[in-house]
Order: sequence, then structure tokens, then C-alpha cells
Amino acid sequence: MAFAGRLQVHQVFGADTDVGKTIFATGLALAASACEPLNPNRQKNRVAYLKPVSTGPLSDADASHLQTFAPNIISETGVQFDDPVSPHLAASQATGSLPENATDAALLQKVRAWLDFHADSAQGTNVAIVETAGGVHSPAPSGASQADLLRPLRLPVVLVGSSKLGGISITRTAFECLRMRGYDVDAVLLFPSPRYQNDAYLQQWLNDEYKIPVYTVGGPSEHCWGAPPPRSASNTEDIAQMHAYYRGLVHGDTRQSSDRRFEPNVGANGLMDVVRHLQKSHEDRHKHLTSMASRTYTQCWWPFTQHTRYQPEQVMAIDSAHGDHFAVYQADALKPVLDGSASWWTQCVGHGHPRLSMAAAYAAGRYGHVLFPGAANAPALELTERMIGRHPMSFQAPGKHWAQRVFFSDDGSTAMEVALKMAIESCARRYDPQPSTRATQARVAQGKQPGSLGGRLNREWKVLGLQGSYHGDTIGAMDACEPSIYSERVAWYKGRGHWLSAPTITHSHGKISISLPTEISDFQHDDPSKEPARYESLGDVYDVSHRLLHDPLAIRYARFINAQLERLVRVEGYRFGALVLEPLVMGAGGMLFVDPLFQRVLIDTVRSREDLFAMQDPPLRSNPAPSPARSDTDWKGLPVIFDEVFTGLFRLGWASGAQVLDVSPDIACYAKILSGGLIPLSVTLATEQIFSTFAQSDQKTDALLHGHSYTAHPVGCTVACKTLDILDEMYTRGDWHEKQQSLASVDGFSCWDEDFVKQLSCCEKVKSALGLGTVLKIELADAHEGYASSAAESLLKSLGDEGLHLRPLGNVVYVMCNLTTRKQVLVETQQILLRELSSVN
Repeated sequence: MAFAGRLQVHQVFGADTDVGKTIFATGLALAASACEPLNPNRQKNRVAYLKPVSTGPLSDADASHLQTFAPNIISETGVQFDDPVSPHLAASQATGSLPENATDAALLQKVRAWLDFHADSAQGTNVAIVETAGGVHSPAPSGASQADLLRPLRLPVVLVGSSKLGGISITRTAFECLRMRGYDVDAVLLFPSPRYQNDAYLQQWLNDEYKIPVYTVGGPSEHCWGAPPPRSASNTEDIAQMHAYYRGLVHGDTRQSSDRRFEPNVGANGLMDVVRHLQKSHEDRHKHLTSMASRTYTQCWWPFTQHTRYQPEQVMAIDSAHGDHFAVYQADALKPVLDGSASWWTQCVGHGHPRLSMAAAYAAGRYGHVLFPGAANAPALELTERMIGRHPMSFQAPGKHWAQRVFFSDDGSTAMEVALKMAIESCARRYDPQPSTRATQARVAQGKQPGSLGGRLNREWKVLGLQGSYHGDTIGAMDACEPSIYSERVAWYKGRGHWLSAPTITHSHGKISISLPTEISDFQHDDPSKEPARYESLGDVYDVSHRLLHDPLAIRYARFINAQLERLVRVEGYRFGALVLEPLVMGAGGMLFVDPLFQRVLIDTVRSREDLFAMQDPPLRSNPAPSPARSDTDWKGLPVIFDEVFTGLFRLGWASGAQVLDVSPDIACYAKILSGGLIPLSVTLATEQIFSTFAQSDQKTDALLHGHSYTAHPVGCTVACKTLDILDEMYTRGDWHEKQQSLASVDGFSCWDEDFVKQLSCCEKVKSALGLGTVLKIELADAHEGYASSAAESLLKSLGDEGLHLRPLGNVVYVMCNLTTRKQVLVETQQILLRELSSVN
């Protein structure tokens, strides 16, 4: 990012074409060079000017104008096209195709390099002015809006408004477009508007709403003090009168008030006042950036962070974010830093996506927030139908063919709380139905009290899950996880379940295999299939349908799981109310790539053992209960919950893990990617049979009594629908086809090059390396594994120095890109990782 404390940068946008951008840019350059410098050690300011894209004859180019009237200003043009038309037309008409030096990436790099060059103290430049072309949304040569093209730099803006009839609307629209994209507008400049008084209206509006000053500035013209005079037939005379005009524009109208041909005080001090205001804005911005870290350090309480391990200078001050990068204040400059954790797994289409910003603004303007119980709003309804596959655009709906109901909540942990309530209540109604009358309930309750004849306490409902799973930080979701570092200091925590050891996928020294936990490898160790097979590719591992029939591990898994369930229910008396899984990858547990075959066999086995789960009082009564026939749409054995808060919606290359496991859940949770990483929102999908558990009477106490104030908020639902639009467009265009590699056979993809991942797996300090979807997992070889390990700390510091911000999970380093990350960014990231890991001592 091209902002430095000593380089004062201003980007001049126009509300429209022909509003005076070049006149004001030239005047600002002249005024800045004449104004006293911020640095008292300097005698004068050194100013540089850049026009990134220019169209028309070179003699009429804006940079040429500056060379004529401000010869001491360093002026430069990025790309020049001869035809005086919009840049997207000029580019295509000049060569028939977009020139390499006029692509969005090339132009952005040109501006960035130009600013970095002038930010170098050796150049002596301390003021830089970048003038855009046309209006705010005038197209770049590629056709993209220039406001979007230049947004990664987020340079402070000077907006030139229109003083013409209709200029109020044009200026206000331009301002709001910039604001919606995250630009800071430091000042608005207009020529005097005595007839239409645009300046007076805009001054009041912008001051009242945003505290942004509007400067009405002009120079000596034909009949008034205002816009430049008409061109003279004589070039010499024209230059002379423009020199006079610029003197007035910069220094103001110095005549006595009674002599002025326009209202007093308009432009009295010219652009010098504007430059002083811009200097102060720059100083204020710099002070804010330099104090952000220390103020945050002393006043905020970070999640999942031990504050005593931080110093104020270690705090990452993020000024803004765009695409894959943060703009981080470092060493008196804003620098791009890769958001390697996708901001805690939320990002998918990049920061600051204009379509998501527009969607949020539209919903906020249309609804604000409206209540949801017993009501309907269009965004919530559309999102519901898209998630369950009843909308024309839902090509990859995760609930398609199985879900009929959608429950809204605010985050992944809450979505899981809801899922647990749904599942356990459904089990309780089926396997432990309550007496139908209050009198009967009272008599039965007496008999269940301790000390009564044969009285026994009710068995607690528990969940069945996998070791290493984690479902959230609220107490209910936490209780559905095994004891871990996350819960050991939580006094209220009470693990309510049993968690099986799960086999995991490893990739070491270029070989992909399944690592079996001791419980499975030691189980029936006379079994000839105890040695797990190696696999040629990830595609082979994730071809669950084929492995289910041909991989000997399938039989072994089934025997192990059945034996565990028999012991847990018959001998230890467990009463299970749900099977809870994170499909394919268990995130917070260490990015554990679980063997998908194990998860599939576990689901099949649980659904086939209703005889166990229906037992009323094991081990006293351990005879299997008869299993009634269930319809194809009814849940069997235990309700199966998929926690896809992290893994769903193409994070791992599929819309849902169900596509890989080739089996559907009864309940599933989605968040994070769901709302494009912009705003909190989650949903819990369920079958009609699960829903009917709570709709069997008209008693309110039988309903699912759960919710929060912002349930199904229209802003979040609208953003989520727009996110799904983008994902569907990418899917139908085939954006991920070239990333499928060996996963093509199972219709998945990985953004990470397979040869690169293989090279990583061969590094001495790497125990295993895996890439799937947007996720790259690097497990470091360390004697102390797990979340408490500090093996990754030195590596993360080195990577941070290279511009990669990552968060470890103990000895696991993971990198998470966006679904929209450009290939060049991925290649550069891979090169840095390989270089650093190859050199680790």
C-alpha cells in the first residue's frame, strides 16, 4: 500500500468528466509546492504528479498541461491512448485487444511502483498527486470501474464536484460511490456556482452528515471569478491568461472586497487553504495510524490471545483490507500483507468486494432490521430456498435433495447449539417418550428418585463424535467436544459425549497414506488388512464410493466402530442423542484431514444400529430393542449433524462434504463463507422429520425455543444471497476446472499446486503437507504436538517479514486463500513458503 508518513498523497476523482479535475490537480500541485512544508527541516515541498490512464493526442495530455503551467512539478503518464474516448474503447480500438501494460494488474502495479519510488526519501518528494480519468466509475482500459481498480491502494481522495445544473446529484452520487468502496474523501472542490448554488447545498450537506469541507475556488475569468476563461485563438495569449488564472486559483482573490465581481469570501484564499487542510488531514491520519496499536493494546480484549505474550509494537495495525491483503501500518508506511488465515476462515471472495458492499447497503436502506418470528422477508426467504435447492440459481445448494427447513442464527457456534437441541430432542421424543398427562408424569417422577424402590436417575443424553473436533465456544457447543486446551480452564465445561479416535490422511516425502490411531491399529491385530494402503493421489483417497466397495479398511472400520458402540452402550450405559461430525477436515483441532471413508462407515454404522440406541436401561436390560421400519426420509439410529461452518460452501473444493461422503446428514450448519466474510450469519438446515419433532402440538413449550434479536437479518441474508450468486457464477463458468488436478475424478479442486505440496512434504522439518480446496496444511515435525506447541513461532515470524500473516494451530501452520485469489498471488505465496521451509534449521 502506497501511504507513508512523509509522503502526502492525494487522489483526485471527478464527479463527472469536464468538471475541472486537471485544473484543480494542477492548482493543488502549484499550491503544495508554494505552501510551507510539514517538515520544518525542508525549505519547500517537492511535488510529483501521475495520470495513470490518459486518452487523446499527446499534446492535449494532462501531464503536458502540467509541464506547461507547473514546470517544476514532476509529471508522468502511465498509459497514453491517442483516441480521445473512454479508456476501454481507446484500448480496444488501438490494438484490437487489451495491451499488456494496460491490464488492471499492470496499471495498479505501475501506480504502486510510482508511489513507492517517490516515497523513497532519496527522491526528496513529499507530496504526490494522482489524477483519475473521467468520473468515479469511468472504465479502466479493461472495462473495470477505475474506482475498483485503484481501491487496493485506497489513497485519500479529493473529489472535484460539478457546479453545473444537475451537479448536486452528480456530486452526491460520486461521493456515495466512493464512500461505499471505503475511500476517505478529505475535501470536495467546486468552481463557484452563483446561478445554481451547488456549492452552498453541498457545503451544508457534507458538513452536517460527514464533517467534510467543501471549498468553492476559482480564478479570474471572463466576467467573474470562477471557472477558467474560454480558450483564446492565440496560443500565446491563452497561456498567458491561464498563468494569470492559476495565480488567482492558488493564491485567491487579493483585491478589495468592493472590487470583486463575485460574492465576497468565495476563493478569497484560493487553494492554499485547501492544501493546509489536506496537510492537517494527512497529519491526523498519520497520528491515528501510529497510535492504533498502543490504544488497542491497552483497551481491547482479544479472543484466543495471551496478552502477556504481546508488546504494543507487535500489534498489527490494519488500516483497510482488499482482496487477499490487509493494508498494515509498518515502518511509517502502509504495506500489503497476505491474510493467510482468511480472517479466521471467513473470507471467500476477498475483502471489500463491491458487490457485497452494494448488497449490504441495499438491504440496509430497504429494511434496516425487521423481526422474523411469524414473519417473512424476501432476503431470508430467498436464502432459505437457495440453501435447500428450491431456487433457480441454487446449482450447488448444500441442502439439495435432503433439507426442507432452515433455522437462522448469528454464528457457527450458535448454529451448532441449535443443531444439538434439534437432534437430542428428536432422540428423546423417539427413545424416551414422556407420559402424556401431568398426573402420570408426577407418578413416574417419584419412582425415578434416588432411594425409591428400583429408582434410578435419568441417563444423560450425550453426543458421539471424533477426537480433535471442535464446534464452538458457547457452553453447549463446547460440551459436545472432548476435553481440550480450549475447555480445560472453563469451570462450567462438562464434556457430554464420547469421541472416537479417527484415522487421518498424511502426505510425507511425496507419499499419501492413512495414519491409523492406536485404537484402530491394535484392534483385531491378527486381521491381515491391518497395514493401511498407500494411495497414488488425493483423488483416490476421496473416492469414497469406490473405496467403500474395494478398500479393506472399510470392513476394518465397520468392525471397530461396531465394537466401540456395543461397549459404550451395553457395558458403560451411554445414551447417545446425536452423531456430530466435521466432514473431511476438523479445523480448530489442528486441520485434521480425516479419512472420509471412516466418516462414511461411521454414519452407515450408526444409522444401522437403532437396536442399540433404543435400549431403555443398559446394562440391566441389554436385549436389543426391535427396530421399526423407517421411511427413506426419516432419520435412523441417531440424527447425523454435519458441522460445515468451516468446511462448507467450497472451502474444501465441494459445496458440502456430503458430495464426497456420498451420504446426506439430517442436520447441517453453515456460516463463515455463507455471508462472504462480511457480516455474521449462520443457518442450521434440517429435514422435515427433525422439524416435525417440535411441531406435534399447539403447545408453545413443544416448540424450538431458541433465537436471537437479529434472527434472519435482511442485511446478512442479502449479502449471503449475493455471495451465493458469485459462487454459482464461478461454478458454472468452470473457474476451478484448472485447479482440479488429481481431484477431477471426484469433482473437487485444490488451489494449491500438487507439485508444490509434494515438494513441501519432502522438506526436513515438515511432517505432512496437504492441500484441499482453499486450505493448505503444513504440519511441522515437533516432539510437542498439539495446540500448545510453539514450533511454528519462528517460522511465522520469518513469513511475517515476507508479508504473510498466518495464525498457527500448535505445530500446524495453515494458509487459506480465497476462491478468487489470483494465480500470481498463489505462486508468490508458494515460493515464499517453499523458500522458508527449505531453509528452516
